[in-house]
Amino acid sequence: MNTDLSGPSAVLPLATPDALLRPAIMTPWQLWHMISRRERCILFGGWLFSLLLSLGLGVLSVADNWSGMPLQFGGVTVYITVYPALLISLWWSLCLGWWWGAVQGYLTTLALALYAGMVWQWAALFAFADPLGVAVMVLGFRALPMLRGLRSMDSVLHFVQLSFVGSIFSSSGALIWTYCNNQPFSELLPIWQGWWLGFFLQNLFLVGPVLSQSWPATDRWLSRHLALQPAGEAESRHLIVLLLVLVSVGALVYGYLSLSLGSSLLLGQLQHGLPPQIHHAAMVMTQTGWVFFWVFALLVLFNAFFAYRLFLHWQGRNQQLLDALQQSNAHLAQLVRLDGLTGLLNRRSGDEVLQQEWLRSQRSGQQAVLIMLDIDHFKQVNDEYGHDVGDQVIVQVAMLLQEHLRLHDTAIRYGGEEFLLVLPDSTLENATLLAETLRQQMAARLVHASQADIMVTLSLGVASASLLMADKAAWLKQADMALYQAKRAGRNRVVVAG
Repeated sequence: MNTDLSGPSAVLPLATPDALLRPAIMTPWQLWHMISRRERCILFGGWLFSLLLSLGLGVLSVADNWSGMPLQFGGVTVYITVYPALLISLWWSLCLGWWWGAVQGYLTTLALALYAGMVWQWAALFAFADPLGVAVMVLGFRALPMLRGLRSMDSVLHFVQLSFVGSIFSSSGALIWTYCNNQPFSELLPIWQGWWLGFFLQNLFLVGPVLSQSWPATDRWLSRHLALQPAGEAESRHLIVLLLVLVSVGALVYGYLSLSLGSSLLLGQLQHGLPPQIHHAAMVMTQTGWVFFWVFALLVLFNAFFAYRLFLHWQGRNQQLLDALQQSNAHLAQLVRLDGLTGLLNRRSGDEVLQQEWLRSQRSGQQAVLIMLDIDHFKQVNDEYGHDVGDQVIVQVAMLLQEHLRLHDTAIRYGGEEFLLVLPDSTLENATLLAETLRQQMAARLVHASQADIMVTLSLGVASASLLMADKAAWLKQADMALYQAKRAGRNRVVVAG
């Protein structure tokens, strides 16, 4: 019997994550071929306008020295850099994909570095700083899908965390800037702190609100035009591991640079002849700070490893649940397709097979034969011996059919005591011989009941599919008429449709 449930329709479909939760990965050259000419003009025109706007604001930030501006916060001096071009490139990356913002951010930073007098080799390397920070944020949204509309506390916290990690990686450009301008190491703190703090605060107070307001409209446009490509299960697993590594590295780099640069400034001040007691206290504080950093580094590494192990455990449990759900779906699919008493296909599934085989025979011209059979005097068996014995008779007939079926044949329980055999690639002669064999073997078997052993006979009608038939119903009707003739002729016999 052909009851293979391994096909794509055998398991009920599982719910898939909303693709729009993840950043798009549609590159500009891919999108060019997917939208109308009017939309190209609007989208790519807007992108070019934002590039020119980024260049203009970038020149203004260099000319007015918006880098490393000191601010007093709670009695502590902090430094902040305002760089509007980064905000624009980040919005493009989070809405349409990394390339959209990365290309713009790189070109803007490269032009400003050359404008500030940096040699082109270092400028080409320096320009990667902002695309690197943006890449970390895009990766975070790919690894852990969250709504970019920032309408829930979870999505806001996710955005804040990614903004901090992205700012640390972006601030690597401060090291190149200081080196190229021959500035002493002790003066790196304002530039580095201003860079990462500016990135972080601009994200919170400018990019976040703009993204929250603009994302619903962007989401609707993407839904109408793009088949976004969400990360698959394997890709998502790798991205989460990579995100853990980047977060850990970012935390360690932040702690190391903060302590190292702060210590450098402090030790520089100690050279100005301070009293020995203050000098000793400052040295002890510096050494204590480094001890704290290495303890902090070990804790970060431990937490990263623990989070990774926890993720693997969670993923394993999740996979077990998915496997169990798939098995349950497969079992439910079997219950829907199969007859509960005999294990044969039920009438609904049988009609589908019958339709498929009839269509296949019409297309290919290959012969297919249908055998319809009925248990003789089955009502009398139920009335005299009870329905339990009637069920035993039906099971015996089903077992007999299964014993004689080829791999690609199908047996169907079509009614109470009525069965169908669908025989593809079979001649009428061979099908008739099979029907006669079934009739003889069933007549030779005894069904054991509590009161007596019962002999059961079958009546069978055989019909071959023909190109002249209008549909499968005509094929089924011919087999039914042959079965009817077998019953009228005295039952326990085979009749072939004329």
